[in-house]
Amino acid sequence: MRSLPLPALSLTSFVMFTAVLAVATTPTITVKSPANNAEVISAVNYVASATSSGCAAGMSSMEVYSQPGFLAYGTSGGSMDTYLSLQPGTYNTTVQAWDLCGGYAKVNIKITITSASVGAGFFYVTEPDNNKVQGFAISSQGSLTAIPQGAVATNVYPWSVAADKGGYRLYVGDYKSGDVFAYFINHTNGYLSPVPGSPFPVDHSVTSVAVHPSGDYVYATRDEYHPGDGIAAFHVNSNGSLTEIAGSPFTTQANPWSVTVDPTGKYLYVTFPSSGQIGGYNIESSGELTELQGSPFTVPRGGNACSTIASPNDFVDFAGKYAYSADWINDQIDGFAIAGDGALTNVAGAPWLDNGGCGAPNQAGDGGYNPGWVAVDGTGKFLYAINQSFGNISIYSINSTGGLTFVKNTTPLPPPCRYAPIVTDPAGNFLYQQGCYDKDATTFNSVVGYTINHSTGDLTPVPGSPFFTNTDFNVLGMATTP
Repeated sequence: MRSLPLPALSLTSFVMFTAVLAVATTPTITVKSPANNAEVISAVNYVASATSSGCAAGMSSMEVYSQPGFLAYGTSGGSMDTYLSLQPGTYNTTVQAWDLCGGYAKVNIKITITSASVGAGFFYVTEPDNNKVQGFAISSQGSLTAIPQGAVATNVYPWSVAADKGGYRLYVGDYKSGDVFAYFINHTNGYLSPVPGSPFPVDHSVTSVAVHPSGDYVYATRDEYHPGDGIAAFHVNSNGSLTEIAGSPFTTQANPWSVTVDPTGKYLYVTFPSSGQIGGYNIESSGELTELQGSPFTVPRGGNACSTIASPNDFVDFAGKYAYSADWINDQIDGFAIAGDGALTNVAGAPWLDNGGCGAPNQAGDGGYNPGWVAVDGTGKFLYAINQSFGNISIYSINSTGGLTFVKNTTPLPPPCRYAPIVTDPAGNFLYQQGCYDKDATTFNSVVGYTINHSTGDLTPVPGSPFFTNTDFNVLGMATTP
């Protein structure tokens, strides 16, 4: 058979042809942990980096999939260091990387989580009326067992609580004393012991605490509803003690309520319920904060709102791509896309009215506290919103562009649980809801646990739920660790 002659290439077409070849780059991925075919105990530390010799612009992003189609973690740039909490079993995980020239690569890592796993981690709640923090062990089925150590004393009114992603340190923000209490977490039994020098003064009411993914920095709100408010920033020393970072506290507008560090470690966000805005900040190499271009970002008000402005409360940043906020005055859920420079833009369709929005039947005229807090499951496919006027949880599916579609409401817990937070375990397999404040309710001073169905979003009670604290006091702040 005769071969066909090749078409002649002009100089212009040759230049265009070579330009096309130039963008066909392939990154190189190096995975330091875990090893392929390794048997490990959860939480699993994924440490990886990527380079692209053919792309001068560098790397765009990296992701880990716990199994095909299930995004477990994502970050911008060419490096990652994160922990994934997985249940016992064998997983065909994938580390993927993209460069800024369109190149793509992936590495498959097969791991087996052994039966030696201590479970799904630990769960801690603050008891502000009792001035203590209480710990529980999370079983592989999501059940909670009180840690034998019992409740640990803090100071006056422990409000918020957060842990580092490795589950080695716990930080409790005190609302009345204006301090951050820091503890070492025993990874074997969940016992708490204070780090040297704890507590560390913030000198304002602490409504929220957040830990940098590296574990090197801790941030706390300073919220007194006046111009002296801001964010206190601390460096974590080798012995666990905290040293305030140069320039801290960093001034914000009044009423910084909920602080969140982006999973990439590049940005920090703080809600301002009084102004209807969200502040965004770059986290510099030494932990300092510099405000993002365009910050603060104004949150839009829904069509059936009770207030002249939005009132963002809780803030959840999932995998550094989309973020959601609960507006408990206007009864709406706000949604944002996170740009490459950290800026927030409204997701199409946002905000979404929750349970009919403000002023709907059975809701207070000044806002029904629906939703008060939001959480996202470990796959990033479902969002959960606690409705405090009804005592139930609204389930929403999340589409590929971050939009929400209502799925269903759970059966209410009697009586309604006002101001009740919700939180997932580190792997996003279980959801936990604070019990009701009403002392006549069976769920007072308790935590209600659910198993998340990652296909439908449904919630089913975990064995033994609800789980009661060791003392007859309400719980407020909640945090889980690997």
